[in-house]
Amino acid sequence: MKKFLFTLVGFLAVLFFWNNDLKVEAYPRNMLDGYIFDAEYYAAQYPSVAAACGYDNKKMYNYYRNFGWQEGQFAYAPGSTMSVMDDNFDAAYYAIYNSDVVAAFGNTPLMLYNHYVLFGKKEGRRCHGPNGIVMPAVTRAEYPLAARVLDTVGWDLHSAYNWCVHTLKYYGHGKPDMPEEGSNGTKWFADFGFTNLKGNCFVFSATFYEMAKLLGYSPRQIDGKIPLRAGGYGPHSWDEIDIDGITYVFDPECTYAVGIDAYQIWYGKPGTWRYSFPVLMHE
Repeated sequence: MKKFLFTLVGFLAVLFFWNNDLKVEAYPRNMLDGYIFDAEYYAAQYPSVAAACGYDNKKMYNYYRNFGWQEGQFAYAPGSTMSVMDDNFDAAYYAIYNSDVVAAFGNTPLMLYNHYVLFGKKEGRRCHGPNGIVMPAVTRAEYPLAARVLDTVGWDLHSAYNWCVHTLKYYGHGKPDMPEEGSNGTKWFADFGFTNLKGNCFVFSATFYEMAKLLGYSPRQIDGKIPLRAGGYGPHSWDEIDIDGITYVFDPECTYAVGIDAYQIWYGKPGTWRYSFPVLMHE
């Protein structure tokens, strides 16, 4: 009789665990952070958690979401490619331009995407570069003064342009500390402008150049000339950016000086300046 009872108890125990194992859904579950929660993997890796959750997929997922990730647990096999993360999300871009998120949550793609889905999207944070441009080759550390302005006005090309137009004050050619041509290079003029909030056309274009570069574009600062009313030509600087295969001009000092809308215009547009003798400036 005892032998029979022992055999029955053993059979029921096996049956109990077998039935609980069946509760682990064979298919993965999409998580809010864009990755896939693998219930079978999770149960095998953390049997005590699985047992406490009754081997229930939803309960195990909730445990992982509330506690497990903080304990360093894995929701899927490390190195697996089981990810349904939105292809438009650029984790490197998000980390570079959201240092507060990195400080609070870390810089793993899973954590960054989780923050974007739950909070960042509602807060208006960008999850990739403009026009589908991937993470630029430059970082905040390379252009810290430009990054500080973008943090204030917003990470947007038009906002950067408007900052140059409405914040910088014209400090013309011929001043003792303001060169009349661009041989000092973009960085020198940009640093002067961000620090002193004034400068000539080279400063206007250089500050916009650095902000555009941080935003993922590939600007070119031009050292050239424009016709003068009195005749001849005078020195002038502007920026070029190629967008969708078209070269556009961005000239914040032109907008500042005469009120012409010189944001993303094309060469030869009626009513705008005649840009001449362009030479690419060095950084």
